[in-house]
Amino acid sequence: MDSLLAKEAADQWSIEHDIDWDLPLRYPLWFRRSTYIKTISQIYHGERLTQLACRRLLSEIDDPLAQQFITHQLADEQKHEAVFARYIGMMGDIAPVEPAIENPLQGSLDWQGSTLGSPLGVMISFHIVFEGGALTLLERLARSLPCPLFRAINAKVIVDEARHNAFGTKYVRDHLPDISSEERLEIFAHVAGLWLDCAKITENRYSIPIALVTHLKSNYLAENWELQKFQLVKIGLVTASEATMIEASLR
Repeated sequence: MDSLLAKEAADQWSIEHDIDWDLPLRYPLWFRRSTYIKTISQIYHGERLTQLACRRLLSEIDDPLAQQFITHQLADEQKHEAVFARYIGMMGDIAPVEPAIENPLQGSLDWQGSTLGSPLGVMISFHIVFEGGALTLLERLARSLPCPLFRAINAKVIVDEARHNAFGTKYVRDHLPDISSEERLEIFAHVAGLWLDCAKITENRYSIPIALVTHLKSNYLAENWELQKFQLVKIGLVTASEATMIEASLR
């Protein structure tokens, strides 16, 4: 944990001084401006909702070092919200949040498990699954979008998100022995259900235009779940056979 806290301090950056706001603002020619704004707005909303998770974890976790890290993370997420708001504001107004973003994140915030399972459920949802998924998507956007300013912003945000993901993975690994096997299965079922519901919304209604930017398939989230599931099995939340059994009950 000490190394992550040290990295947190070393990675700090300023919206005003470390982003070159004079870089060209370009969005894909195959997009209408409103569609591009809608896409980037979903990243903004993800940062906003993650702050609520940080506040909840601060109220439920009593580990001083974890609290210190999450306090710093909350400041990171506030900075991310502000930097994307400024970027979007250069083009227009922030678009409303899409169901495929709001539903799983709000579902994680509303998680009510056991005393120990509750913070771990929120931690797994946000720090491992959703931060991990967001990190993959941001990396793909950085390669696909032709906007130098967006890439400059994204380069800073990706470093922060990778650190948050690493913290969540370590915290969960350290605390999984504290909960029962039943609680582990319950947490996995909850997280899997949220992700798969999100995948259905995106595939069936195609409500997020991100795939148009990244050239991803409309079933990207369904396919990406395999990566998220692998990570949850790897940290010891469930076994591969348990994951398969739970998935079958959710589909």
